[in-house]
Amino acid sequence: MHPLSTATNADPQVVLAGFADLPPKPPRSKLEPHRDLIRELRRKGQTYRDVARLFQERLGLYVAPSTLHSFVKVRAKHRTRSQFELPPLEAAAADSSALQRVTALRTKPAVPKAKPARFVFRENEPLTLTDNGGEQ
Repeated sequence: MHPLSTATNADPQVVLAGFADLPPKPPRSKLEPHRDLIRELRRKGQTYRDVARLFQERLGLYVAPSTLHSFVKVRAKHRTRSQFELPPLEAAAADSSALQRVTALRTKPAVPKAKPARFVFRENEPLTLTDNGGEQ
C-alpha cells in the first residue's frame, strides 16, 4: 500500500516524505539548459532573431524568435513601470491654471459662422455667382 493512500489528515512531514522518492521533473522547455547563454546574448544586444540564428547554426537547435521572446518574458523579473505612474499631487496643483483655461474653453458656447453664399438664386433665372463674398 502507498504511504499516502491512508493519510488524509496526516502530518505534512509524512506527506512530504512520501514524495521524496519521486524523481525530479525534467525541464519543460528545450531552452532551459541554454538560459544563461540566452541571457548573455540579450545583454550584449543580440535580437531574438540573431539568437535564433545562432542556435540554428552553432547548436543545431531550431527555435523561433517568438519562442525565445516568450521564454525570456516568462522568466523575466517583473519590474515596475514608471511610465504608468500618476504624477505627484504637487505637479497636478501646478497645472490647475491650465485646467481652468481648458474648462473655460469647453464651457464657452461655439457660435457657428454662416458660410457666405456663392450663388444667387432668383426664380426663372440661371444661377449667378456673387461678386463680393456672398453679399447681394
